[in-house]
Amino acid sequence: FIHDPLLFKQSVYLNGILNGIRVPNSPFHGNANYTTIGAVPLINVNAAQNGFIDKLTFAARIKNTSELLDEATLVAYFSFDNTYNDNGPNQMINITFISTSFDSQGRFNQCLLLNNLTNLSYFQIDGLYYLGQINYSYSFSLWIYPLNNNGTILQVSSTSWCIPMIGYDSSGHLTIQTKGLSGIYSITYTSGTISLNQWTNIILTYSNTNGLQLFLNGLFINGYNSDYSYSASNNSLNTIILGNSITLNNCSISTTQIVPSQFQGKIDEFKIFSRELSLDDITELAQGTTYYTYGSSSLWKFDNNTFDSLLNLNGTTINSPSYIASGITGNGYALKLIRNNSQCVTISTYKNFANVSFTVEMWIYPTSLINNTDYGLFSQYGSLTTDNSLHLIIRNNILFMGFYADDLPCTTTLSINTWYHVAFVYDYRSRSQIVYLNGNQDCLRTSAGPFLGTSGSIYIGTFMRSQGNFQYFDGYIDNVELNMRVKTDSEILTDATLTTWQSFDNISLIDSGPLELTRTYSNVTLVAGKVNQALSFNSNLSFYQVSGFVLLGIPNNPYSMSLWVKRTSTGGGILIYLSTQTNGTGWCAALMGFRSTGQIIAINWSNTGTEIVGPILSVNIWTHIAMTYSPTNGLILYINGTNYGTTGSKSYIAPGQNIILTLGNLLNATSCNIMSITSDPYVGYLDEFRVYSRELSAIDVYELANP
Repeated sequence: FIHDPLLFKQSVYLNGILNGIRVPNSPFHGNANYTTIGAVPLINVNAAQNGFIDKLTFAARIKNTSELLDEATLVAYFSFDNTYNDNGPNQMINITFISTSFDSQGRFNQCLLLNNLTNLSYFQIDGLYYLGQINYSYSFSLWIYPLNNNGTILQVSSTSWCIPMIGYDSSGHLTIQTKGLSGIYSITYTSGTISLNQWTNIILTYSNTNGLQLFLNGLFINGYNSDYSYSASNNSLNTIILGNSITLNNCSISTTQIVPSQFQGKIDEFKIFSRELSLDDITELAQGTTYYTYGSSSLWKFDNNTFDSLLNLNGTTINSPSYIASGITGNGYALKLIRNNSQCVTISTYKNFANVSFTVEMWIYPTSLINNTDYGLFSQYGSLTTDNSLHLIIRNNILFMGFYADDLPCTTTLSINTWYHVAFVYDYRSRSQIVYLNGNQDCLRTSAGPFLGTSGSIYIGTFMRSQGNFQYFDGYIDNVELNMRVKTDSEILTDATLTTWQSFDNISLIDSGPLELTRTYSNVTLVAGKVNQALSFNSNLSFYQVSGFVLLGIPNNPYSMSLWVKRTSTGGGILIYLSTQTNGTGWCAALMGFRSTGQIIAINWSNTGTEIVGPILSVNIWTHIAMTYSPTNGLILYINGTNYGTTGSKSYIAPGQNIILTLGNLLNATSCNIMSITSDPYVGYLDEFRVYSRELSAIDVYELANP
């Protein structure tokens, strides 16, 4: 059950598939302090649930469709990365393993090794419900590395029956089979044999529509067209055994095509699904991409420590780097590295970057840049061989993404004493290296990689150019984020340029932007808004303040602001006001407000202020307002997505220090020049306030004005 306050809709999914959707009459306004499970109280009578409830989860966010499909149908996922644990959503615990071990040379990281010559090596999972349901869809996906062409790879059994489902027949051909109403039926790969000492992806799918199907390395091999039934074991819980067939008394030895015996080799990335996989699913599994939403993320904020605030990849400082106050968030801290002191951060916990997609983002502020010199940003050293040394660096004053002898140099020259957002992306599916600077693609290279390194610590602020030759960064690093997936262009542009987003959708008034800037407010309340809830300013003491705008304090830096306005009275008032002190004093500038006649005003401050005079906004009507600035185009005012006026090319005078932005009130700024805007507090509602560190396009503004 999903409630999406942004799109304003309710959605219900059944077994991972969208079952119903509607637009509610109003947002949810409940404020109960307890939750009832298994009954619906206080409506008419208590309506109790008869039956079983299991795995109840709650997430304070919108889960996407792939997450929901996984949670509904990914029965188990065993990566065998030095653990027998189930990494899927169910985290099954009924696991048995006999004479197995882990091998370091898996298809991805480590793998399961079955190489016991006494026929006593296997891995077992108990308690599988869906495999005991007649004609219920299922799929298996796994990678195998056979040492010979015989043995049972996967067997399904219960107390009264046994079916070797994946394995080799007596001629050494790979075979899959299942049991229908008329007995066991099978598909055999007869056009060749599975290569020894090499990884192969095997996928078996079943549904009562398409029957049994075999896929090898993502390619369809064959399907069984004479029987579409699956005769399960009378609703009992089932067991899967990998690598052996140990319940021979229950197996139909005379009818099985697979020889029940010990499999010798390796198995990796084993997944069980309670649905028939699609062709897209199969292609992604066979390519080894990060298919699941359980891919990890890490974030190092460097707020006076090297903790990973999302996972456990905590860092350790080398040679005592320090922290500077403010950083890119204007309120926290940033890591300060001095190149001559060989300072950096290392994360010793191994993180796999081999044969996967990933995105690394960070804010950097170089304090020195010398041509023909390397400055390490993020690296993992395996060996100085092709595709075994990951290094994301600055080389010759430009960004550079390297795997070692398989590299991508960019083109834009960086400057010192400037904040930059940089992002390095590797797309395993398309074999592409991509680098972004301030949210825009700076360089791209295809037919790259994949990265193959399987060892080494992560370093932030340095990399090893040659054996023992570390190249250190000189400057500040902040908010380093690692995602084990490909972030999209729009995601990266948002990370780089959405400075703050105040949705006003809950009482905590959380900043929904990537920087999570600090907020304070007084005498404001939540009311029904343009999108979900809004903020009401109904007192002379009402204000909402966001601090920590680093880039807005830089002269001539582009910016944009967007908000919904609903006035509840006529006359003037201040909307958006900048200052360097929390009480509104110090350097100050009014950017937007109302004349006493009710006309909305936008102001650009260069040597003098230049006004754009907008229309009189109707009372009790929501109006979308946006203003954008760049030195080339100057200030542009938009009303409901339409360009209303511009100043033409203008400079922007700023104090060169962090800015505090206040909505709705001048506070104590009695001497600040506000031109024709009146000094009255704003009276009305505000919603969906956003600030960007770039000039929005006309299309961007139109989309914001039409949510």
